[in-house]
Amino acid sequence: MPNTPPRMIDLPPHPILNPSMSPSLPDISLLLTPARIPSPSKWENPAPATTVVGSFGPGLCCPQAVILGTARGRGKARRLKQAKEEAQMEVEQYRREREQEFQSKQQAAMGSQGNLSAEVEQATRRQVQGMQSSQQRNRERVLAQLLGMVCDVRPQVHPNYRIAA
Repeated sequence: MPNTPPRMIDLPPHPILNPSMSPSLPDISLLLTPARIPSPSKWENPAPATTVVGSFGPGLCCPQAVILGTARGRGKARRLKQAKEEAQMEVEQYRREREQEFQSKQQAAMGSQGNLSAEVEQATRRQVQGMQSSQQRNRERVLAQLLGMVCDVRPQVHPNYRIAA
């Protein structure tokens, strides 16, 4: 096969590449005519054409619905705030009751431990007094024995000592 150059294909002109062929777009200025935008005077005096029927309620225009909605929102916020305050009061009351129960149980437990600690303290005092009286009684005898051992020197060879030969 001989080397042949690729064939060129003729394509129709594309509208994006050729602006003269682009389809005509609708005029946007027709969508923003004053007839379609209600004036503020119509909001104050609603006509049947400007009323909104839906979540605002029948026969209410937008500003009235907004005012009514904010009033409803304030009432709801007030009820929510009141419910929150009541819940906090209930929590505080429950906390106080639990604290009182804890204090009473702690007093009951500590009351018996209070007597126990007093008994332990008294027994400790008795033991300390017994040790002090024993020390006073045996002091002279122990000192005499200690001085006798220190002052009475007996020279002798230790049993582990080996004479080197």
